[in-house]
Amino acid sequence: MRSRSRGFIAVLAIGVASATTALVGISTAAVNVSDSGWSWSNPTPQGRTLAAISFSGGVGYAVGRGGTALSTSNAGASWSGLTTGTTGDLESVQVLSPANIVVGGAGGCITRISADGGQTFKRIFNVAEAGCPEPVAAFSFVSPQVGLLLLHNGSVEATADGGETFTRKTGVPGTSASSGGGGAVGVALHFLSASVGIAFVSDPNSGASSAYTTPDGGVSWTQVTLPAGAKVTSLHWVDANDAYAIGPGTFLRSKDAGVSWESRPIAAGSSFNSIDCATVSECILTVSAGNELVLTTDGGATDTVKTTSSSLIYGAAYASPTQIVAVGASGATVLSGDGGATFAPSSADIGGEYGKLRSGPGGLVLAPGAKGDLALSSDAGQTWRVLATQTSAELADVAFSTPQVGYALDVNGGLQQTNNGGASWLTLSPGTSTPARAVAAVGTRAVLLIGPVGIHRALSGGRFEAISGNVVARAHLSDYDLAGSTVFAFGVGTHTLIRSTNLGGKWTAIKLPLTNRKGRTNVSVRSVAFTAPGRGLLLDTAGRVWLTANSGRRWREITSTGSSDGIQLAFSDPLNGFLTVRSFGRDTGNAYVLRTTDGGLSWHPQVITAGSIPVDGILVSSAMNASLLIDSTSATNTPLRRLLFTTSSGGEVAGAHASLSLSTRRRSFTKRKLRAVRGTITVNGTLTGAIGGEQIVVSRRALSGGAWQHQVVVAGANGGSFTTTWRISSSSVFVAQWAGDSGRPGLGSKVLSVTVR
Repeated sequence: MRSRSRGFIAVLAIGVASATTALVGISTAAVNVSDSGWSWSNPTPQGRTLAAISFSGGVGYAVGRGGTALSTSNAGASWSGLTTGTTGDLESVQVLSPANIVVGGAGGCITRISADGGQTFKRIFNVAEAGCPEPVAAFSFVSPQVGLLLLHNGSVEATADGGETFTRKTGVPGTSASSGGGGAVGVALHFLSASVGIAFVSDPNSGASSAYTTPDGGVSWTQVTLPAGAKVTSLHWVDANDAYAIGPGTFLRSKDAGVSWESRPIAAGSSFNSIDCATVSECILTVSAGNELVLTTDGGATDTVKTTSSSLIYGAAYASPTQIVAVGASGATVLSGDGGATFAPSSADIGGEYGKLRSGPGGLVLAPGAKGDLALSSDAGQTWRVLATQTSAELADVAFSTPQVGYALDVNGGLQQTNNGGASWLTLSPGTSTPARAVAAVGTRAVLLIGPVGIHRALSGGRFEAISGNVVARAHLSDYDLAGSTVFAFGVGTHTLIRSTNLGGKWTAIKLPLTNRKGRTNVSVRSVAFTAPGRGLLLDTAGRVWLTANSGRRWREITSTGSSDGIQLAFSDPLNGFLTVRSFGRDTGNAYVLRTTDGGLSWHPQVITAGSIPVDGILVSSAMNASLLIDSTSATNTPLRRLLFTTSSGGEVAGAHASLSLSTRRRSFTKRKLRAVRGTITVNGTLTGAIGGEQIVVSRRALSGGAWQHQVVVAGANGGSFTTTWRISSSSVFVAQWAGDSGRPGLGSKVLSVTVR
């Protein structure tokens, strides 16, 4: 069965239907994102808009924005996230069997097929998955090996080997691909066998449709008469004879395998988006506006309209004759166990807006939020609950010294304490009228209020008092990092980084990178991550990353990140860590982290979802475990600051590791020899195991500093090779990075240095 969506519509609030009985409760199982090893923890099961859903043999698949693909084997009660390997929007899915599925989207540039239940997906037909020259309008597979594609230009492509190769057939009449030419475009396709099929094309201006059948696999076409005014955008075949065609103001039925079609009464005044049927006459439809489901039990003679969710619904399908699963905006999922008489939600959201993540004892993850809300996870960020403090102001920071004892600091400087895990709170005096920027619990004895100037400390439940000393008293501070009992305080955008090893009682200054003999430096701090009292990394405001192993007496620059857009460093140990970034390559719409497992010798990207990562939006608890907060927007473009994620795999997808490397014929130039080649050099690369079409970001920066430049190149099928050309005038460093694919983790090359002397 097949379900198609032609686009995404903004959220519109509609009534919530009464709950149904005989439905399984909401599942808390983690759902992976589409292109890395991160999983959703709020909202659940996930927060991407879903466009289409289809079932076969009790197993269902739903697809949507950002390459999202989910599977369910229990009628939507729980879901598994599938790694499609793409971030393009998916709009259609065909389920051939529980293990064999085909997905498509990105305006026709993405077509991927899976033969293992979505564990891995293979890219077919189009190499470039954005801006492709021949977008696919529709596809129809009659077996895992045999399928046909209808292109937007009216061409028909056939495969007999699961998409490895394609053969072009006769273009559909009335389109530019036909011998007679024309302006019609392909919209829908269905084949009953490798030979017998039907294709629908439409006028791109009026939407008026024409249909053509073929008895010989697309070699010849015969026009079919359609009712006047038909505007078909989607097809559904119930069996070999019974079929439906839908669209704006269109509901057509055929009882003779598409040879003839009749318009049914429910078409009037409706714009249908998708259709699925339990029997030849009982069907469920979604509408383009997404605000209702339509049920018909008599093949379109009459209908019943259902409002099922406070979010828009774009796709619906039968898991069984009595079980319906419907999906839509921001991951909304509703279920029916009684054939559509009643529906109940199967998705959840903690609500609220949150600004950062903080770690607590015993695996606690804390997220201070707006209106005094505190989101708390006691299982390393997998599940969340919300606690209310005694303030209605936004919380600036939180810190817990034990699972029961914690502190909440609001943006107005108000400080509260809980002694029972957040069940109740009492107000404390912070010892200053100036609102602190951060609160830190150092062990179980000391609590620090940090910034905006200086630090105040309370010991063993006593009063907060200002810490004296030249290093700390006038220091402009806004954030901190902990390495065991050692605390590091710093001011974002300042030259200040200080350290205390005695619960904040005494502080020493850490010399920053590039500090001259007079103690001056142009380096300003953006983020720090220390894994030991003397060993850590510093991200400066120019995007450069520095490493020290001796408390700042010496710093070494790490030139392998490939990014000037770093936000925050987070490390669990000297080898394993993350760098959050504002963008990666040309992609500024999705949230990325850069991951290193070799202490910064190489970094590879992991893409999470649409949005951006705030400062203090990531924390790590071990080499494999981390949590993440992402700011995004809802379907109505309102701020959405509560997308929460977790990983227990270091953010990696399962699969065989390949390698990514760079090389150049000459790595050293004199200025004269560089002028002889007009400052132009060629940098080659290889992605081992490439199938061709992988997009790789190659980045270059002057060794002395400055912004990174980026080129996006495509790996060839001939050994995964790629080539870039650069103009340089000074010593430069180059890195290549790849975000991975379905069943293939991302990669980052080691630094290639080219010296100019």
